[in-house]
Amino acid sequence: MSRELTVTGGTHGLAVSFEELEDGAQVLEVVGRDVAETAVRVGATAVEPALALAGVVAPVEYLAAEAAVLDCARDAVGVSTQVLATAETTRAALGLYRAGEQAAEALFDVAATSVGVAVGASVPTTALAAALFTPLLLPRLPMVGAPATAALVGLGLGLGQEVDELLVHAPGLVPFVAEGFDGLVIGLGRGTPALGTWLRWRSGRLGVPYPPRTQQEALQVVVAATGGIALDESDHEVRVVPHAVTVGRAPRSVADLVDDSGPTSGGSRVRVVGVPRADGSWTWVVDVPGTQSFAPRAGENPWDLTSNVLLAAGEQTLTMQAVTRALADAQRRTGSVGRSRVLLGGRSQGGLTAAALAADPRFRSRFRVTHVVTAGAPVAGLDVPDDVSVLSLEHTEDPVAGLDGADNPDREGWVTVERRVADVLGPDDGATDAHATELYAQTAHLVDESDDPSLRSWREGADAFLDGEGGDPVVIDYAVERVPAGMSAVAGSVP
Repeated sequence: MSRELTVTGGTHGLAVSFEELEDGAQVLEVVGRDVAETAVRVGATAVEPALALAGVVAPVEYLAAEAAVLDCARDAVGVSTQVLATAETTRAALGLYRAGEQAAEALFDVAATSVGVAVGASVPTTALAAALFTPLLLPRLPMVGAPATAALVGLGLGLGQEVDELLVHAPGLVPFVAEGFDGLVIGLGRGTPALGTWLRWRSGRLGVPYPPRTQQEALQVVVAATGGIALDESDHEVRVVPHAVTVGRAPRSVADLVDDSGPTSGGSRVRVVGVPRADGSWTWVVDVPGTQSFAPRAGENPWDLTSNVLLAAGEQTLTMQAVTRALADAQRRTGSVGRSRVLLGGRSQGGLTAAALAADPRFRSRFRVTHVVTAGAPVAGLDVPDDVSVLSLEHTEDPVAGLDGADNPDREGWVTVERRVADVLGPDDGATDAHATELYAQTAHLVDESDDPSLRSWREGADAFLDGEGGDPVVIDYAVERVPAGMSAVAGSVP
């Protein structure tokens, strides 16, 4: 098992934010000016009348005092000059670094977008129509067409396997393509002008920018274009049904939070684990399940492609609403009062949902989210606040983790652990195998064993969830179902 972990961010990360550098330069400038003013005041004492009068009585001592005062003033001027020069040098370096970073990002963005535009514009109209509508029509094809349907699916699986194996050796392709998704959407509109007109019209109706400038805006265009056909849950609501309240086991490690066989895993259901503490408070761990269906239409199972796309597009989803209701119900059932600490976790879509909830001001106004743990989730674009401590596990070859097309923030409150797993994959395995829960459980065990100072600090900060102290843990699993609007109110469901 590969034991190499690359850790970025955290309390011992190397990155210094632009704001911290600017603040440091400002402090240096203030100190430099203060020292300069002190030098002037010290120098002024050399011409004080009282000191000159003393020179008549003790000329030798007077000259020595004058020399000492002038030396002190000169040294202070030197210190002031150096400090002010350091402040200006810091600002200049910051400006150059910011310009260089922005230029590099812009170059990458332009390259990715340009490639996307070229690819999109080259897609023939017939191929585009097949790509858009075949997945929607396949479930409705008559049985007589089953052989043709099977042939199409087989062809798709064969091509997918080739790409899957390629991505193991070229994992950087996924972030690059993801970054250029806005260009792809623009290119599709240019290559097929009628489609471009339609996309602009559909986007305008919903207030979505067109042409898109970012991946998120491009996904919003797709959601606007497919509204009413696919990737749309607007005419549905969510039903949340609690199962029996049981006594379980509290998590003791990061592996316990990630492993499918761990105490916090609810499998296909949302699991809420509450631990009463000696001081009367509670700690809550919420495990959010990952993707369970890739059907393009919104069906009964909400852990599907629709929720994935909506989450990546920055939209509120019924799965987010379900987690909110499950946690509120669990706290109500146990009599938990006050703003108890909450850790949200999940793999793949579950991690994306957890981070989206932590980034949602409305959710944080109801619950005190202090920690988030994600595994194989594209969460770089989510605005999780600095006071929420995030631990993200990502495999270099995992295409899902690279779907956001960006690196996670490198900051004190966000630790990212990257692990190369190509050497532990089988000879016939592809990139999708790097997304396996078992591999992420192994990575979580390595995180628990690691002496990296940022990881040690993160574990210490999460001690309230992992120390094993408190009363008997309360475990409640919640089944979540997407139903047509007006049908969620059934006996036993959570309001």
